[in-house]
Amino acid sequence: MNGKFLYIALVLVAVISAMTGALVWRAVEDRGSGEQPALLVLPEPREIPPFELVDQEGGAYGPDRLRGQWSMLFFGFTHCPDICPGTLFDLQQLQARLEKEGHSLATQVVFVSVDPERDTPDRLKNYVTYFSPEFIGVTGSHEQLLPLTRKLGIAYRISEHEDGVAEYTVDHSASVLLMDPQGRLYGVFPAPLDITAMAAELDRLES
Repeated sequence: MNGKFLYIALVLVAVISAMTGALVWRAVEDRGSGEQPALLVLPEPREIPPFELVDQEGGAYGPDRLRGQWSMLFFGFTHCPDICPGTLFDLQQLQARLEKEGHSLATQVVFVSVDPERDTPDRLKNYVTYFSPEFIGVTGSHEQLLPLTRKLGIAYRISEHEDGVAEYTVDHSASVLLMDPQGRLYGVFPAPLDITAMAAELDRLES
């Protein structure tokens, strides 16, 4: 791969800054304290553009798959040594907790790989189902990913490397995005995750 996608993080700086300001404003207004909230809520849910990715079964994955339930989206890559497995483990623990406590709020976890060069549908399937058989793994070309990541304020950068080189790093956002049942961006769970606080936030949505 050449370096043509290395600009992605820079392109998104303005988007992320504006989004972060809105999120922090809402969080401070809602909480009225200096503590870090578990969920940063947008003043208004954000519509996302049409997109077409592929899931771990090789099927199409588009905006319709985000509708009808709350969704937690995490962007990463399967070769990630720490942040991705740690986050998916936390989300698995959160789902188990919600189930144990009898929550009726329908939620799904979607892992979006930003490393399509290595993360094939088969690899994604093996990876996400290791954490939970209910987790969904999706990916797409960088051209397919960019409209979605740009609108969601997700930044990632793939280290420059030669074509065919299998060992390289990917820098990416560590937050988990919360999408509402209309498929809109509702808020962000910032890293590090606190599953107790996240469960409380989802409980508020349920009520």
